[in-house]
Amino acid sequence: MHLVADNKRIPGVKRKSFLGQLVLVLLGTQLAFFGSFTCFEVPTGTGSNLVKYAHREVRNLVLTAPAEAQSKIRQYVPAIFDEPQSIRYSTYVPLAPTAVAIGYILGARLALWAVGLFLVLGFFGPTLGVYPLASGGGLNYYLEPGFGYLLGMLAAATMCGWITNQRRTSLTQMTGIGAGLLSLHLIGVLYLIGTYLYFYVLEGSKSYLEWQPWIFQYARNLSWYALPYDFVLAFMLVGLAFPFRWLVDTLVSSDATPAPKKVRYDRKALDELVGN
Repeated sequence: MHLVADNKRIPGVKRKSFLGQLVLVLLGTQLAFFGSFTCFEVPTGTGSNLVKYAHREVRNLVLTAPAEAQSKIRQYVPAIFDEPQSIRYSTYVPLAPTAVAIGYILGARLALWAVGLFLVLGFFGPTLGVYPLASGGGLNYYLEPGFGYLLGMLAAATMCGWITNQRRTSLTQMTGIGAGLLSLHLIGVLYLIGTYLYFYVLEGSKSYLEWQPWIFQYARNLSWYALPYDFVLAFMLVGLAFPFRWLVDTLVSSDATPAPKKVRYDRKALDELVGN
């Protein structure tokens, strides 16, 4: 008797859920929106300024201690009670750590789609009444000094997602965060310099872009001052996001298990078997 399988599909091959992937991409895009509309007033990220800020906070904490404790602290560390110096503050938008978190949660491929959709909405959203970017967005947004950092979000999310894919150790997490943030800032600075050189050298224009005279100040403010907060917040977001990685496996699980093989009998062979 001969048994012939009708189902020629390779068993064990899973198809990922398209609906689940779509939901994850939209959630990632929404997270990018949240990062874009979130801002903090933080101490400007220079070494001396952060030391002044830390001194003020420690001093305020010590002043809440009992008088006896303050007396002992004053005896051993009198500098704590010095009058705090003025502190500079800057506005910080956590788009860089948000991109890293999206890559960590969704993985490289889905994170690339999520951040890409966010950027597409940044370009075309204003025509639909959607403004996901700081200066409103639009087709001319590539002329903004921070546009390179938005492009860097694609690299940051992809890099972190690729490095941490299936490897969730502390080392890979730190490597993914570092590689993602450094790639984002590198692209941002290179875009600043490249745009400047294009309009200044190739077109011979010093004032085509209003931010050209302050290009190095922009690079300092957008990268050097922001990096300490990017790293701290990225580590926090990755730590908080770790329990949610199971959602990716759940929503992207197989949408259809391989159909069982249908077995048909060779009629002639069956008749001969029955006849015998």
